[in-house]
Amino acid sequence: MATKIVLVVVVAAALIGVVWVVGKARAHPSVTVTLRFTVSPKDQSGFVAAEANSAKFKYLMGKQSGVKPVLAQKLAVKPVPNSPEIEAQLEVTSREEGARYAAVFVETLQFLCGTQAQVVAASQGIR
Repeated sequence: MATKIVLVVVVAAALIGVVWVVGKARAHPSVTVTLRFTVSPKDQSGFVAAEANSAKFKYLMGKQSGVKPVLAQKLAVKPVPNSPEIEAQLEVTSREEGARYAAVFVETLQFLCGTQAQVVAASQGIR
């Protein structure tokens, strides 16, 4: 009976150790992509922000840019205070991934918004 308990404890400790090592070995996002864009007409800003925050948009962006779905779902979109712009921020694992994401962002958002709003890129930063 005591050997079974010892064996269970050793196996559990080994599993915990493996999970801990694998968790530490994963590449964590280290590059932040910041995109600012304007919306025309201005009263459609809420609609465009809602589309950019939608799961559908995040899924499409992950597929089109090659960003891992887990990272693509972490996109944060918010209006810029005292400005007609909307800001989108996402953390990715590399500058190349960030550049791919930024390259298709406005085009994909415009596709989802259709003729209801015009989306124009204002600035982008990849750091």
